Amino acid sequence: MPSVLVTGAGRGIGLAITEHMSRRGWDVYATARSDDALQSLDRLPNVHAVPLDITDRSAIAALPDRLPAELNGVVNNAGIIVNGPVEGLTPDDLARQFDVNVISQIAVTQAVLPKIRVSRGRVVFISSVSGLITTPGTGAYSASKYAIESLADALRMELRPWHIPVSLIEPGPIRTDMWGDVLHEHDRMVGNLTDEHRRLYASHLAGTRRLLGRMQKLAADPKRVTNAVDHALTSRRPKRRYLLDAASRAQKALVAVTPTAVNDAVLAAATTSK
Repeated sequence: MPSVLVTGAGRGIGLAITEHMSRRGWDVYATARSDDALQSLDRLPNVHAVPLDITDRSAIAALPDRLPAELNGVVNNAGIIVNGPVEGLTPDDLARQFDVNVISQIAVTQAVLPKIRVSRGRVVFISSVSGLITTPGTGAYSASKYAIESLADALRMELRPWHIPVSLIEPGPIRTDMWGDVLHEHDRMVGNLTDEHRRLYASHLAGTRRLLGRMQKLAADPKRVTNAVDHALTSRRPKRRYLLDAASRAQKALVAVTPTAVNDAVLAAATTSK
């Protein structure tokens, strides 16, 4: 039976991918940090829970020892969202965002590539529409996704001699606990800003919160992501990129042909409270 490594599998999209691929008969090596998540994963059929702090370099180096000799796929899903106006972000905020969403994903991929090469397996990155379009207040998160898009593009070309496909999944809002908590996380971010930054960005922060509430209601079924991952892992001709809905495709197309000044004005207006 084929095998796949899924990072960040304790909740949200990672858990949905794990459940889906296990139902498809794959051996899923699912990473998580908390004991509760690991115990829950171990109870799923065909799932092998692997304790992993994605930012622990020594743990990543030891990861191959927890995996089979041949690995048919890796799904780099683990990620976090660091939001807020760029002026209000600390260097530690930025470092944490890039460590989890970029550096650690590449480190995991590097660690398992020898096993992927043996089986001519697949590499999948969970990116985001935010890796194609930046909105006010999402600079750090978008930057991390832009970075993983670029690194995945380079990796895809570099791995051509071994016929290893590399795919990017680019979802918009997905109905998971992460989006369920999005307003709470926004309020927490605002609470961590300085008084001066809260005053300076009051209109923007209020507008962003209003927009997040609307997007929360439009969040799509996780099946859109799991179906795309399934296709990327099993299709004879996996796509390089998977945009998951018509709205995202239209948004990407419009941004590509609209002058930057117009895009700036529209996105700034959408995230500003009048």
